[in-house]
Parts: sequence; C-alpha cells; structure tokens
Amino acid sequence: MSIIDDFTAQLAPREVLLPRPDTGSKRPITRPVFTRQAVTIVGVKTAVNRFLPVSHEGEGNESYVDKLYLLGKRRAEFISRKLKGIERRVHMSLFRELAELVNHSEWPAFFKGYFGRECIIPNHLCIACWNCSLFGGLETGKDPVGAFSRVRYFDTYSVEDISECIAMEGSEEGMGIGNQVYEDLKEGRTAATYHLYEYVKAGTTFPFLVIIESPTVLDVAGYLATIRRADGHGYGKYSANHGKFSTTILAVATGYPRFSVLDMLTWAGEGALARRFDERQVRFDSLRGSVALFGGEIEPLEGMLRPEFDAYAQAL
Repeated sequence: MSIIDDFTAQLAPREVLLPRPDTGSKRPITRPVFTRQAVTIVGVKTAVNRFLPVSHEGEGNESYVDKLYLLGKRRAEFISRKLKGIERRVHMSLFRELAELVNHSEWPAFFKGYFGRECIIPNHLCIACWNCSLFGGLETGKDPVGAFSRVRYFDTYSVEDISECIAMEGSEEGMGIGNQVYEDLKEGRTAATYHLYEYVKAGTTFPFLVIIESPTVLDVAGYLATIRRADGHGYGKYSANHGKFSTTILAVATGYPRFSVLDMLTWAGEGALARRFDERQVRFDSLRGSVALFGGEIEPLEGMLRPEFDAYAQAL
C-alpha cells in the first residue's frame, strides 16, 4: 500500500456525511457521527497584499489591527472566527460548483433534490448538506435543529513583531486612507469622509493548524481546495481588495498534533519552522498510529476532490 492508501484507510466512511430523518422536524438533517478519527492540517499563510484583521470597533473613522503581546513580541492577531467565516463561504461556493458539474443544472436544483431546500449562509442553513456537516449550523424556531461543527480552528499570530509588519501611525508607511463605505453618496468626498486604517503588510507570515474530526476523504480534499480559493478571495476587513494570501501546507496527518501554534511561532523565531517539517521532526497522536503526509506527498489528496464528490452525490 502507498502512504496515501495508509492515510485514507484511517478516515471515516463517506456515509457519515449523509443526512438522516430527524424525529422532530421529520426532514433529513446531518447528524455528526463522531468516529474518534481526526486529521490535522498544518501550514503557513503569507500575506501578499494589505491585510486588515479587525474584530473590534475602532475610534471614529479609524480602524486598528488586532494586536497582542505574546512570546516576547507584540504581534498581529488573526482570530479563528475570521478564518472560519471566510472559509465556510468559500467551501459553499466550491460545493455549489461541484453540484452543478454533477447535476448538469443550477445548484439550487441539486440542493432541493437532495436536501429539500437551498442552503444559504448564514440565516437559512439546510442543516443537511456537506457544508453544514463540516462547519455546523443552527436553525431556530418551532422545531429547532442543529449540527455541531467538525472543524476545530485556532487563533494565530504573526511571526513578525508589529514594528516590522504593521503600517500604523508613526511607522514609515503611516496608516492607510480609504473612503467610508457608509458615506452619503450625495455629498462630495472630503477629509470628513475618509477612513484611516492600520494594515498588516505584505510578506507577513501566520502559522496555523486546523483539526477536522470524523474526517472523510471528501472533507480533507475539499478543505485543501477551500484554502486555495479563500487565499484568492481574501480574509479580514475589506477582503474584496485586501487580505489575499499564499499558503504553504506543511503537513496533513491523521491524529492530533503534539504541538501548538505557539510552538510554531517559537520555531519560526529560531528560523527552524520549515526545517522541522522538512525533516519530519513533528509528532501527531493517533491510537491507530498516525500517518503524516509532507510536501509533495499531500498533492494527490487535492486531486481526489472530484471523484470523492461524485461518490458522495451518488451515495445521497
């Protein structure tokens, strides 16, 4: 057997993704089947243009990058909620495209045929499809239904100190200037309509790790494809123009990591992050014996997306 075969043999069967009738609502919903398997995806995201990780109110017409002091540096903070929000929407876009390829029609027909309704993020989730199975969801009302997320995200932080990686008041670049999106369009643009903002500079790096519980091959292949698309879509505030990234996947392994994002920051500060993964000096815990893929070993997983989705659609 190849290492890919060894890896996929430890994953959950695609049947865990299939919706089943709910006793209360009488309609099919996804119920998470926790099979005790897990996959960890580890990588580094590098900003390729301005990035605005903002999760709090600014002052007046100004926005400030999230920051904190950690491991001897003041760092830009990239909170997990911002990662998950964008990636869920990008995953749904990918899902709809695959559905149209399989169904040879617009995506709503696929969703209505298999799940009884369209799935619209965030307020009209179907709680039955692959996206809801992976990212979870809740439908309130007379007969509430919900599904837990199987994706576990972690906050991440810049390798670089803010003095190096953030353009802000007092820095060489200074704060960015844009127009407020809520300005009265009848009024002329003046200094009063400007929006001042800090931003993370291109070239700033953020190590990350994500854990998928009860992962199927479709989940892993789909998540890898989602990362690529989300990089081009953009993260953070004003992601239409900013927040683009390039991501290097360092490892995809069964089991849970024996290290954290904080360890990765420490290794990066020592100039040893990439080397630890290149030399396979990281460990993952799995009672079945972890199978870890590095570098070029990961690429075949990404090529399994279309056939695995076709099999999922057939199983529905």
